[in-house]
Amino acid sequence: MSKTSQCIELLKILYSRNHVVGTTEIADLLETNPRNIPEYVRELREIGYDIKTIPGRYGGYLLERCSTFPVIKLTEAERDGLMEGYNYLLARNDFMNRAEYCKAMAKIGAAAICRDPQIENMTVLQRFPLAMPQAELEERYKTIGECIKDEVVLSIEYRSNDNIVRRRCIHPYKLYMYNNAWFVLAYCESVEAMRYFKINRIISFSKQNRRFRKLRSFSEGEWLDLYGMRRNGEWYDVKLKFTRKHAMYTQDYLYGKDQKIECVDQNTTIFTLKMQYRDNIIGFVLSHSGYCEVLEPDWLKQEVRAACERIIAQQDGEKDQP
Repeated sequence: MSKTSQCIELLKILYSRNHVVGTTEIADLLETNPRNIPEYVRELREIGYDIKTIPGRYGGYLLERCSTFPVIKLTEAERDGLMEGYNYLLARNDFMNRAEYCKAMAKIGAAAICRDPQIENMTVLQRFPLAMPQAELEERYKTIGECIKDEVVLSIEYRSNDNIVRRRCIHPYKLYMYNNAWFVLAYCESVEAMRYFKINRIISFSKQNRRFRKLRSFSEGEWLDLYGMRRNGEWYDVKLKFTRKHAMYTQDYLYGKDQKIECVDQNTTIFTLKMQYRDNIIGFVLSHSGYCEVLEPDWLKQEVRAACERIIAQQDGEKDQP
């Protein structure tokens, strides 16, 4: 790649980020020596780009957002990927910023793709879509988003896991999606602690005439990560054996942290991983019928066995044992 091409790619990297980008990270993305980066920055400054140098351990370079950016030219593969993502999002019934996204894509299409992009419909099937109508879900999402932005207290009636509706006053911090459902991470005044709330379990809600201040000690990374909710129950080391057709299709997904797969033979696969929330783990094993054997831990073996015994007793008309 020529020096000019490298400079343009560097400009794209800085423009696409709204924060300081380190020299090493830029060099890795450009696949070049870190010593070349200051030279590229000087070239860009000479033609008018306002690139700030941030000193220190976490320093690097920052492009002023008011800087003019050259017209984007997408490759055919990039265009196809963008269109696929566009179709996928519009086909879902839980995509909240639909109108704004369509406007943004129209601008990108006019500037970077072509004058009349052909967008084909894509079918997206959700195995278990939410029972709440999209309009109601969007109303809750919008109200919570406003409370997050303006730091306004929200009063809700919420159906908890024990199937009891309770009134709560919450301070919403963050909206996020987990397992195809929208949640809000919020400080709950009743328990004086942070809690996760599933949006479709909110029965009623209303903004309060008072504001809140976010906790100084709050750190999003302590509550959310790539696997979802970090404090949604203890993590457990689990070892499972899948057989027959389950040995094949279970390999398509990640079910927890540090997942390792051992293909014993065509009909046997062993999973070793960390899984969260005991009831979910038990339900996961049972969902695979007799084709999932618990190898470890012992408590999971016992819980699954007890659950199977309850199912058999129910089918035989016997009284269910708690």
